[in-house]
Amino acid sequence: MEIVFPDVPEYHFILKGLCSDKFPQYPKFHCDALTEFDEELRTDIAFVPAPLAILNFNNYSLLKAGNIFSYFSGPQIINSRGDEGEVFVGEHDFLSRYYVRILMDGVHIKEGSGSPAIMEPRVAMLSLRRTPEKFDLYNKWSRIANDLPFPLYSALIKRSEKDLKGTVEDAISASVKYALNNASDLIREIAVAHGIENIEMLKRVIFHFVNKNTLSITEEELESLRALNREMGNKGFRVSYLKF
Repeated sequence: MEIVFPDVPEYHFILKGLCSDKFPQYPKFHCDALTEFDEELRTDIAFVPAPLAILNFNNYSLLKAGNIFSYFSGPQIINSRGDEGEVFVGEHDFLSRYYVRILMDGVHIKEGSGSPAIMEPRVAMLSLRRTPEKFDLYNKWSRIANDLPFPLYSALIKRSEKDLKGTVEDAISASVKYALNNASDLIREIAVAHGIENIEMLKRVIFHFVNKNTLSITEEELESLRALNREMGNKGFRVSYLKF
């Protein structure tokens, strides 16, 4: 089966066991880390920004394992009063451009480095930039989602592969457990591969976002995706019924 996932440390960590064929009892997976995504997904299994998952629910179902949510924080705008007419989004930030469109009416998105800049939570934690002028979009999110967790990345499987859904969920959970049991070695490998010098900070970021809800999604996280679906529909995105 074919898997695509964002080229970020957290998913290299989560999927290391699965993509390294550590589990012969499960189907063989071909894994591809992407630096950008098309809006229409075609692969068997995809780990994608949650808004992109919403846009593809006509053809995909949510997997209960491999999802990433943020508690108490969302994308952060740096060097901003929160009312500028444009924001810059880094080329490897897969998430923020969607949430600008969903949560910030009339703001123009520019690619590259500049100010004000918006960073997804995991990128903001790794950033060395320190400034008191910071605006967290979680405040906007909590007004429409009743303080539910902020959806970052969602795991999907093609509806045509629904007979394998349970097997794939078990395989992803096994891979997450493998990562947690071998965390020190895997995090060092990922730090070298991504050119991250501060291994302790990388460890903090990974363990902030990879937790028990990555193993198995709860009703609270499902409610946050339903809230995202409603808000995207309110903002004119093409949305469909969420199939879990």
